[in-house]
Amino acid sequence: MSNNNESLLSPEERDLVEHPKRHNLEPFRDSSKTRNLRFWLNIIFMIGAIAGLIVYFYASQQVAIYILIVASVFKFIELALRILKI
Repeated sequence: MSNNNESLLSPEERDLVEHPKRHNLEPFRDSSKTRNLRFWLNIIFMIGAIAGLIVYFYASQQVAIYILIVASVFKFIELALRILKI
């Protein structure tokens, strides 16, 4: 049986082999308008999440849950834009 370290190609030939492009290395196909909107939706979500946590620990837990739900709506909108590539 052959050794696993052996290759059918020489090192020079291996360097010449073209590998398929990986999907995650393709250029980002998002328009600047959508990217800007997604950026602001993420900022609103982060501010809402931080505010919700502060209210949760230092004030009313029920109000904090409502704040976190509203913040989550912004995140779901951003997620939909990203998935649908609008």
